[in-house]
Amino acid sequence: MSLLRRIEKAMDHRLRVIFAGGSDEPGAREAIELYREALDLIAARVTAGKRSERLFPFNSIMIELMAKNPERKAVLEALFDAGQLVSDIRATLNEERATAPGDLAVMVHYPEDASVELRVFCEKTEQAAAIPAAAAQAIALKAARLCTVALEFALDRPIINLGREHEVLDVAGHVIRRNDLFFPPGEFEAIDTVSRAHAHIRFDQSSGDWRIFDDGSSLGTCLFREGRRIDIPGHASRGVALRDGDEINLGQVRLNFELIK
Repeated sequence: MSLLRRIEKAMDHRLRVIFAGGSDEPGAREAIELYREALDLIAARVTAGKRSERLFPFNSIMIELMAKNPERKAVLEALFDAGQLVSDIRATLNEERATAPGDLAVMVHYPEDASVELRVFCEKTEQAAAIPAAAAQAIALKAARLCTVALEFALDRPIINLGREHEVLDVAGHVIRRNDLFFPPGEFEAIDTVSRAHAHIRFDQSSGDWRIFDDGSSLGTCLFREGRRIDIPGHASRGVALRDGDEINLGQVRLNFELIK
């Protein structure tokens, strides 16, 4: 029996326990398919190392799910248990002949304004070992927002992608990234200085800070804090912690970071 089939049987059993009668409740099968899709997306991030070994170069995984009502969320929570996910992800990576990092942390999030059923974010961080997977969902975000004269954007999820366009496509026309905060033409000046995949902001559960990361943008990302410029190194693993009142410069587009008290 294949690994995915064994995992699916285990999930069917968990659903039968929950619903006391079977896994044919509305949405149950769809939830299992989402679970399998999440594992497939994670397995697809396995890469070849310098010596042709297979590597999974991430130790922090964030899974975002759409739950339109409490019943749907209950089904998803029954399957997408963070502790069980760690075990299933390790088994899936093992099937791909890749070893999961020892400090692998998995978090599950249900954004209220989710526009797609499933999103998976994989990152390499230095703090994942400090985040117990089973307790990840209990860690609250610090309310914050990004503002301009014409915009106010709430930071209401752990990872926020920033870029020029909503969807970033590869040469074949496939979506490789979706930006949560983007800049429609005509509404913002100097948007041509913002890269398609410019930067992202992530909430650090271990320190309680929001941190900003440059994703290899063409014209760079920097902060101005009390008149002092702070450059954000491209692809740096730690990024830079944001402070209330920081001015973020994406190329020549300026955003103000504000904590909501």
